[in-house]
Amino acid sequence: MPTWEIYVNGRVQGVGFRYFVWKAATELGIKGYVQNQWDGKVKIVAQAEEHTLHTFQIIVAQGNRYAFVKELKINKLDSAEKYNDFEIR
Repeated sequence: MPTWEIYVNGRVQGVGFRYFVWKAATELGIKGYVQNQWDGKVKIVAQAEEHTLHTFQIIVAQGNRYAFVKELKINKLDSAEKYNDFEIR
């Protein structure tokens, strides 16, 4: 199953962004997690079909109304553990 590691830069901590990502991922059936990073970015590991991940990327790039997404950096992982759900860490 395709797995993307996404780093989101901008005003994405302390604005409900992780919950926004969790809700979008859950609605799309994506597995993985979202986690704040020490440098102010948010890390997302998303596992789903490629077309679903592209849709998710568009949603994440828009952000919620309190966030400002400046940049997405996407790494396509060759191998990753299998996730059973999507969680906020």
